[in-house]
Amino acid sequence: MTKAEREVAAALLPEDPPTAATWSVAVMELGALVCRADRPRCGDCPVADLCAWRAAGRPAYDGPPRPVQTYAGTDRQVRGRLLAVLRDAPGSVPRDRLDAVWDDPVQRERCLDSLLVDGLVVRTGDGRYALP
Repeated sequence: MTKAEREVAAALLPEDPPTAATWSVAVMELGALVCRADRPRCGDCPVADLCAWRAAGRPAYDGPPRPVQTYAGTDRQVRGRLLAVLRDAPGSVPRDRLDAVWDDPVQRERCLDSLLVDGLVVRTGDGRYALP
């Protein structure tokens, strides 16, 4: 992400931390499930009428090739697995449910801590974990 893209994203982010966390999760889900580079699902998009790409006639990407990051074993993969457990749970989950998704305790702890700092995961009063 470029500096300009980060500045635009920061300007759109709600100021209230819980609302900002919910917004962040929603935007990531929108990008992962609807606004996909390979096959965008514009008909399923709740904000299609606001889409600059559609308004421009759905132009093909003409920038430099984007580097492909490996996924297996990355913190991104671990964070995704942790979020998947929380997303699939009807409520909060105990720590052992999160511990079960990744064998490396150091990497798993680092990723869980980063999700907490980013506001994408919360620790409940009883020591369990949940989405905000």
